[in-house]
Amino acid sequence: MEKQQLQEAFEAFKADVKTLNLSTLDKSNKPRASYAPFVEDQDGSFYIFVSQLASHTQDLLGSKEASILLLEDEAKTRQIFARQRISYQCQIEIIRENDDAYVMQLDALEKRFGNVVDLLRSLPDFVLFRLKPYEGQYVKGFGKAYKLVGADLKELEHISPNAK
Repeated sequence: MEKQQLQEAFEAFKADVKTLNLSTLDKSNKPRASYAPFVEDQDGSFYIFVSQLASHTQDLLGSKEASILLLEDEAKTRQIFARQRISYQCQIEIIRENDDAYVMQLDALEKRFGNVVDLLRSLPDFVLFRLKPYEGQYVKGFGKAYKLVGADLKELEHISPNAK
């Protein structure tokens, strides 16, 4: 697959996925898995709006990092052992109501997911988080693994089995 086609496939996959799998650590360093709907900003940051009643939100509030996974739908995959996916290691930032990004990102979430976001905005326990990737990997299939590089982690560098 030529570089331009690969880049387009990467971007199309990201645009198609609507939820991210979230991996956090609790205060006792026990791992926890969850998910959340998201929007991605132009700089490659992911924004999620989640309830403080959820365990993963408490983990995010008490940590500086999390891991996220964008994963191809099982029904769409041709090979279950090689599902298309993007994984990121992220820094966590709470976006406060007085931050310019707060309204902008909630509007983006509402545009993508509908009126339910308007209802969630009215609930006092919801928190907006920015998950800013600093490292990532894209797997398109068997033998098609790429390290994400560049300032916005949108450039693909093939990972060779012979690489040290």
